[in-house]
Amino acid sequence: MALTNIGQGISLSVMAEEQSNPIRHSIGMVSRRTGLKPDLIRAWENRFGVVEPGRTATNRRFYTDEQVEKLLLLRQATLSGRSISQVAGLSIPELRDLVEEDRIAISRVSASAEEISGEVESGHLESCLAAVSDLDTRALRYHLEKAAAELTEPRLMEELVIPLVDRIGSGWENGKIRIAHEHAASSVIRAFLENLHVGEPLDGNAPSIVIGTPSGQSHEIGACIAANTAASEGWNVLYLGAGLPAEEFAAAVALKSSSAVALSLVYPGDDPYLPAELRKLRRLLGEEVAIIAGGQSVFRYLETLEEVSARIAPDTGSFREILRDLRG
Repeated sequence: MALTNIGQGISLSVMAEEQSNPIRHSIGMVSRRTGLKPDLIRAWENRFGVVEPGRTATNRRFYTDEQVEKLLLLRQATLSGRSISQVAGLSIPELRDLVEEDRIAISRVSASAEEISGEVESGHLESCLAAVSDLDTRALRYHLEKAAAELTEPRLMEELVIPLVDRIGSGWENGKIRIAHEHAASSVIRAFLENLHVGEPLDGNAPSIVIGTPSGQSHEIGACIAANTAASEGWNVLYLGAGLPAEEFAAAVALKSSSAVALSLVYPGDDPYLPAELRKLRRLLGEEVAIIAGGQSVFRYLETLEEVSARIAPDTGSFREILRDLRG
């Protein structure tokens, strides 16, 4: 009876300790959530004392939610042009105010720049949408090519192609356009994206990346955009298309000696089989090959993506950052 009481007392004390301790995050998890390299996090800690992580019994760092938020705010502040020495000593509320102040200032500058080019950009998007509505694939192709001649590739993707795809997708979901409109437009956009880098010589010294959508994911425009983004960043791209099982991605990686796989997760957003497919892909690739995941449904699979150490790219800007980080 006494032994039972002792056991119950130990269990209760452990439960109380677990409830009093905040959630702990490894430095790898913090790196994925903030976009900061582990080495940079350590450097900021040692030189500027930005946070003081706890330590596990095996002397590994762990971080609280509050510390993760501070590191994320520090990253946002430095991306706006602040030096880490200027902002390292600020509290979280002060950093929030500073980040918001910088955001407003940057938006004002961007608004001034958009006044100059906004009419051109809006014209491209509206012309493309009108062509989609009219089921005029020839006109859609013409307006895409016209925009490509006038805009840099990052602006072409971020200010025309991505908004166009989003508007078409929402129109289809809301019943404002028919399936025929969506399919016709997608075929034109896919062919347009595939032809953007045709004929460009491959760099034998450049890293290789395999891009597509996993088994069960049939919408591939996001993967096409990712392929063009990677090509513009100097990667040798092997584009596999939509709906490939993990074994095919792994075989392609092995044949091309690729250092990364990029997956677009769009539809469906609740595939019960996808988590197992992602785990299988990680097992087949091993730990050396990076997995990058993006697309409008990426956050619905966040738990599994973190489990397989995937890097999250919710937009083309973050995808470019990850590609540059991997290459560096």
